[in-house]
Amino acid sequence: MSSLLHLLSSQVKRARASSLRKQAETEKRASSRHRVFPSSSSLSVVAQVNRQIPTSSPWDLLPVELQITIFAYCGVTDFLSLKLVCKAFNQILTTHEQLIARQYLRQRRHGTLPSPIDSQRTYTRNPADDVVLLSDLFPPAKSARGGHLYTFRYVYSLRRRQKLCSKLCYYLADRVVDRFVHSEPGYMKASFPSRIDRGEFMKRATARIWFHLSPLMYYTLYFLETYAEARREQTNVLLRDFEAGRLPVPIPPHIRKDMYQELQRNIVQAPPFTDTSTLISTHHCMQLLVSYLQHTVPPDEPGVSDDSWIGSLLTVSPFLRTVEYFSAEIGDGGSQRIQRKDFMYNFHHDITLNEKDDMNSLVFENAPNVHLHGSVRDVWFDVTRAELASRKAQNHDMECVVVANNLPIVFGCSDCRPATSGEWHT
Repeated sequence: MSSLLHLLSSQVKRARASSLRKQAETEKRASSRHRVFPSSSSLSVVAQVNRQIPTSSPWDLLPVELQITIFAYCGVTDFLSLKLVCKAFNQILTTHEQLIARQYLRQRRHGTLPSPIDSQRTYTRNPADDVVLLSDLFPPAKSARGGHLYTFRYVYSLRRRQKLCSKLCYYLADRVVDRFVHSEPGYMKASFPSRIDRGEFMKRATARIWFHLSPLMYYTLYFLETYAEARREQTNVLLRDFEAGRLPVPIPPHIRKDMYQELQRNIVQAPPFTDTSTLISTHHCMQLLVSYLQHTVPPDEPGVSDDSWIGSLLTVSPFLRTVEYFSAEIGDGGSQRIQRKDFMYNFHHDITLNEKDDMNSLVFENAPNVHLHGSVRDVWFDVTRAELASRKAQNHDMECVVVANNLPIVFGCSDCRPATSGEWHT
């Protein structure tokens, strides 16, 4: 066995030396051309120039191209741990971070890289294609030299968004199924007589609703993040006008509301919402989310006189606090009392930071008793209903999820066609 390994090692070294000579000649001829990223054919030369740190193991015999491919098959959370394994791993992961991140995305996008969403592209609801939709909705930052910056931070941001949306969809699906079980005790008892059968039904129904909601929640998060970014950009523009003397007085709340409505209108009139079916499905997802947030607060709850808190929950920290809120309501992960306390502290901290923002205080009139969004209708709903009316798409079908034989659960909005007999409206 040792002689076989020795023979294999010597052949690899000879082949690698020959390859390095050829690649060095090629690199020398192409040295006058500028490259943002080294090509795959020059990776070994780059590593040779950088004096690759040895590991005193067969890993050193692998070409750099193959090392990069191996790292690209690792999980997102593995990259930081791998950097701590040894200096050689740290060197490869640091030097070729963009190449590894690009390769990682190519593998999970079936050979493609993120591209701008347009009205012609369609997306499947297969979980294996989640990264395709997410990375197109949230592409990497552009480089000052042209192209995009594919980094581990970017790849991790996609995973963070995916986990937030997935968890929120699970909580919503769990609430829908729980509500169905409690509102239809006769059906549950007749169809699932044993506790085991009822448990299996609830798991299966939750999974199917969860699966249906996931891609819709990506679009919902895209709207909320894009809207937050648009507000920041608009505030920056107004601040420049203020410093130049073109904004003599702060903008009053009613004008600010109109400006924010226009920002939302621009978003729903651009891809991916130029596709009416996508706009409708996202509208239904948002309606389901808000309705269950409203459902968690009793009508006579002291201190809650309106639903403006939901608008703040959606816009100040998109989805992060919403997930914390549902987790506290369900008791997922510990003491409900402690979770609710943590949520209230974090949410209040977010609101306070937003209200005390120096830029906002300079360009917008201070109105202590006026919320940024006086009603949850100010976020998405008013603008989207008007947009659907302009497209003559008000009378549309509900979202339908078949959770068992002959048991469809539907959800939608006030403009949907009425549910038919046999359908359960959440």
